[in-house]
Amino acid sequence: TSSNSDQHEKFSFHSKPTSFSANINPKYYQYGVSTSGHLKMIQSQNSHFSYQIKNSKTKELVVDGNITNANQDLKSQNPKKYHSYQITVRHNDLCNTKEVDLPQFLCYAMSGIKDAIASKFDDGYIGQMNKTWYSKATHFRLDCHLPAYVNDILTIKSWSNAAKNQINCQIIRADDCLSTFTITYDPDISYTPKLLPLTLDVTWQDIISIAFNVENSVCFWDRFSQPDITKFYSIAPEIYTTALRYDLWDVPQLLANIGIKGSMLMFSNTVNNHPMFYTMNLNSPLKITLELTAIGNQSFFSISKIIDRKTQTVLSTFTFHSILVKAGKPAELPESTKNRLLEHVPMKNSNEQPKRLFENIPQNHYKYYTTVRHSDVDFNNHAGFASIVSYCLDAASAVASSNNLAYRFDFGNDFNPSCIRQKKLYYYSQLLIGDEAIIETWQGQDNNSLYFNIRAGSEIKSQVEFIIDPQYICQSN
Repeated sequence: TSSNSDQHEKFSFHSKPTSFSANINPKYYQYGVSTSGHLKMIQSQNSHFSYQIKNSKTKELVVDGNITNANQDLKSQNPKKYHSYQITVRHNDLCNTKEVDLPQFLCYAMSGIKDAIASKFDDGYIGQMNKTWYSKATHFRLDCHLPAYVNDILTIKSWSNAAKNQINCQIIRADDCLSTFTITYDPDISYTPKLLPLTLDVTWQDIISIAFNVENSVCFWDRFSQPDITKFYSIAPEIYTTALRYDLWDVPQLLANIGIKGSMLMFSNTVNNHPMFYTMNLNSPLKITLELTAIGNQSFFSISKIIDRKTQTVLSTFTFHSILVKAGKPAELPESTKNRLLEHVPMKNSNEQPKRLFENIPQNHYKYYTTVRHSDVDFNNHAGFASIVSYCLDAASAVASSNNLAYRFDFGNDFNPSCIRQKKLYYYSQLLIGDEAIIETWQGQDNNSLYFNIRAGSEIKSQVEFIIDPQYICQSN
């Protein structure tokens, strides 16, 4: 979205209890990737605001709401029957005030509600719901009363008010209610989530490559007041999936031929970040490219770039290795697909099985534990690449804040990721909702790399390497 407001003062919603409410037009759920919105905020009195989000092309009102003082009514309620869901606050949940970012409370509440729906919590209403109800919401209200901090253990209580088609939540720390949330549904909305039309500004496309423009793509800042690399990282698989829907590499036809049990699995990628990524302007217009560079007997090799259109600086470069999977096992590319693509790219002989970044874990390492939340998973219902990188960043912050000796570098009391020049990620198996992820991390004995071994129980799920540029280390308080 783009912002249009006559107000130039910088407002903070962390200074006192605040309420956010929104009315949602059902057509909101029918907007496809890259639909452009226009945000208008109006200050009415003191710290009260109203806002509207409209479709930039049709001018149709999509969302409208208010930001006011917090309502206390739900805070004091004591439901007899409720669903309970527990969350531990992570470093990456925080904003630059070192408190939980306000929108994160909404994620906590929705994770609690999704868990209640998934567990078929029977209170006469929630037990009848399923995933299609996510697109039946017509209104929500989030009231924030007290801040939450890293490592706080929060309990999300969820219960329904069937007469009003509402689910209510309280987010509680010990005896304190930090936030409340109410979401209203319209059971008669019949829309079912599905693949939606794309509205990308495509500037180039052929059988092996695509380029398109994106406005205001990186609109999330982290607690260090710089672009959030986990949000940026999530762009990569979105580029990949979106581009395949434009019939790149004959993959849609290939998957159609091998049936519904066929898919493309991206099992490794490497990301190189330019130092300018961390200082880019909030509204930098970007160009994104994706190109097939080679094929193997079972796999595709590709490269994607994210470019600042104003300066032509390549901010990030992603290299992908993906394999064709049929019925859960690697499958050979059909000869017809190979022959067509070999007219454009070379054959690459390589190990097409996921390799290990490392085989051994040194004694001097740190263990970080986290549980996969409902808000961590992607459309495949498993923790995506961005969530895995986020877990690693949280683990690095835990090392820094505890002054553990697993790292030789002094990052201060928190880990600022602006020193990361390259990330390597190898994906071996899925992390699912509710899995306890164990992240073992350490610094290489004779290099500038931080290593991360991600497992659930004894099964290794992923391995990650951050290559650090020491001259860009920012010691955080």
